[in-house]
Amino acid sequence: MERAREDRIRLPDGRMLGYAEYGARRGVAIISCHGAMSSRLDVAFAAPLCAERHVRLLAPDRPGIGLSDPRPGRTMLDWADDVRAFADALGIERFAVFGWSGGAPYAFACGYRLGARVTKIGAVGAIASLQRPETVHRLGLWADRMLFPLAMRAPRLAAVALTMARRIPAEMLRQSLVRELPSASDRAVIRALSAKEATDFFYEALRPGVRGVIEDYRVLGSPWGFEPEQLKTEVILWQGEEDTLSPMDHARQLAARIPNARLIVLPNRGHFLLRLEMERILDALAS
Repeated sequence: MERAREDRIRLPDGRMLGYAEYGARRGVAIISCHGAMSSRLDVAFAAPLCAERHVRLLAPDRPGIGLSDPRPGRTMLDWADDVRAFADALGIERFAVFGWSGGAPYAFACGYRLGARVTKIGAVGAIASLQRPETVHRLGLWADRMLFPLAMRAPRLAAVALTMARRIPAEMLRQSLVRELPSASDRAVIRALSAKEATDFFYEALRPGVRGVIEDYRVLGSPWGFEPEQLKTEVILWQGEEDTLSPMDHARQLAARIPNARLIVLPNRGHFLLRLEMERILDALAS
């Protein structure tokens, strides 16, 4: 598999932002917003596809995660400002953005804040606003249902839980995920991966400590700073019909509220459809 190119850039406030770059250096630029409890590594598998399609896939770590310095008290729109500075530093004027799962709201924030610089927005298994407790309770992963309220009200307890989680052996974590996934498609995806392939993005998110991930959950559970109705950029929402981790009602709600949105529901696909449909996603965002 083609190796990633990794680096860090210095942001205007002095923080370092780390990222991975996959595919063609002079290709069509797409910026990936990784999922929650994840990192730049969750799209590493796509490197060969990016090279074939002349796509330059850039995957920055959010503050306090992986290679990036923390930014305590950050907001959703602060991430869009980081992405603006990141694109400026790399000399990229216009680009598409996409987010998987908990990364989708961060991709929406980029579209809202950066306007015409963002050519398209892609969201895969997107989560909608989580400000109402019942919305959190409908999320499919036990870890998400636990971490969202803890990050908002008891971050020290969230830190204890995540510190314990990052000590779980990779193979045990992979098997636990397979047991919890209700989608046959998702179970097949995870079973086909090695323990490292199935978990490295998770361990990398927590490698510098757990506070960055806790901040990420806090931000996702807080007001976004904008409404979906305010997005003007074209948005494509991909949703697996079997996905219960980010339930279908999230995708339908977003599709109904975003003015220029298109919802694509894929049968026999779950939350990890990114692994199975990346060619389609790259082609749509790069066109």
